[in-house]
Amino acid sequence: MAAARRRPLPIALIAAVAIVAAFAGGATRPHRAAAADCNKIAFPYNLQPMIDAANPGDIICLTPDVFAGPVRIAGKRGLTLRGQGQQQTIIAGGAKDAMLIDNSSDITVEHLKLFFGHPSDAYVNNSANIIFQHVDAGGGAIGIHFDVNSTGRIADSFVYAIEGDAVLVRHGSNTTVERNWIFLNGGVGVSTVGKTATTTITQNIISDSKGPGVFAGQTPCSLLPPGFVEVPDCYLTNLQSFVGDANIILNANVIQSSGSTGIVMFPGTRATMNNNHIWRNHLSGLFAWGAHISSQGDEYAGNDEHAIEFRAYPDPLKYGQVGNSFPVRAVGSLNSNTIHDTVVLPQTRTLGGGVLAQGANLDVSNSRIYNNRGIGVSFVNTSLGAITGNMIYDNRGSAICEFHAGDITTARNTIFGNADNTVGVCDETTP
Repeated sequence: MAAARRRPLPIALIAAVAIVAAFAGGATRPHRAAAADCNKIAFPYNLQPMIDAANPGDIICLTPDVFAGPVRIAGKRGLTLRGQGQQQTIIAGGAKDAMLIDNSSDITVEHLKLFFGHPSDAYVNNSANIIFQHVDAGGGAIGIHFDVNSTGRIADSFVYAIEGDAVLVRHGSNTTVERNWIFLNGGVGVSTVGKTATTTITQNIISDSKGPGVFAGQTPCSLLPPGFVEVPDCYLTNLQSFVGDANIILNANVIQSSGSTGIVMFPGTRATMNNNHIWRNHLSGLFAWGAHISSQGDEYAGNDEHAIEFRAYPDPLKYGQVGNSFPVRAVGSLNSNTIHDTVVLPQTRTLGGGVLAQGANLDVSNSRIYNNRGIGVSFVNTSLGAITGNMIYDNRGSAICEFHAGDITTARNTIFGNADNTVGVCDETTP
C-alpha cells in the first residue's frame, strides 16, 4: 500500500476538531497536582531512587522540570506518576527510551510529556493495567509500545510527530486506546502486530499518518502494489507466516488523510466497527485481506481507489495453485453504512469504486452507496453473498457489477442515476 499524494485536509476536519475539543480538550489544560494528593515530590535528581523505593499506593508528583530518561518502573504495583501538565513536566529520552515499565501492575502515568524517546517514548513489557492519561507523547521513534502480554489504556492524550508507529501493540497484549488525537506520525497510527489479544480503539482522531491509520496483522514482508491483485513473491514463500489472529474493536473514531489505507486488516484478523468516519485516505478506506469484518453505521468518504475492499489471501486468482489451506477468503458484513465520493487511484487514474469484493463472502445491506467515481458495488473473482436493501445511486460506473462471481442474492435495492443501472453489468467509466 504505497503512499499517495498529499491533499488538503477535508472541510470535515472542523467537525473532527470539535470532537477533539469534546473528548480530549482537557489534555491541553495545565495541571497542578494538589499537595494533598501527593505523598512524595520528585525532582530530576531523585526521581529514580524514589520510584525504586516506592510502595503500593504511592503518588509521586513530579516538579515542572525536564527529567532525563529512561525513567524505569520495574516490579512495582499500585504506583502513580503525576506531572504538573504536559508543557510543564517533561521526560525526555534522547538516545534512550523516555520511560520503561517492566513486570509491574496498576501503574498510572499522567499529566506529563514523554518526548523524543529512542526506541520508544514509553515501552511496557509484561505488565498489567498500565494507564497513560492526559499525556503528550511526541518526537520518538515509537510512541507508546505495549509488548509481551501487557494490558492497559491510553486515554485523553496526544501522540504526534513519531518517526514510526504512534501506538504499537504486540505479543499477546490487550490495550484500549480512547479519546486521543493521534496525528502526523511517520508510520501507522495504531498498529496491532502479530498474535495479540484485543485492541479497542474508541473516539480517537487518527489523522495524517504516513502509513495506514490502523493496522492489524503479521508484519508485512512488502507493501502491496496499489491497483493490482497480484502480491509480491515474498508472501508466497511462506503463506502461513502472514496469518495472524488479532482482534480489533473500532468505535466512533475519525480516521482520515492517511498516506496509505485508512484501515488495513491482514489475514486471520477480525474487526468489529461501529459509527466510524473513514475520510479522504490516500488508498482505500478499508482493506480486508483474508480478514473477518463487521462494519455498521460507518461512513466512508472521499477515499482513493475504493471505499472498501474485501480480498482473498494471497489473491483471488490463486485458487488451486497454493495448497488446500489457501486462499483464505475475506468474510464480512456491511450494514447501514454510508459510502460515497470515492475518487480514482492517482497512480493509475482508474477504479474509484464503492465496495469491491474479490474472493470474499460478503453481505452488503441497508447502506447508501452514491457519487463514487467508479462502480457502486462489485462482486468478482468467486465472491458470493448478498446485496440487499441498499440505495445505490449517482455512481459514475455501474450500480452492481458481477463478474466471475459465485451465488449472489440481490433484492430490495433502490438503484438510479448510475452509469448503468442494470444489475450485473460491469461498466467502469474512469477516467
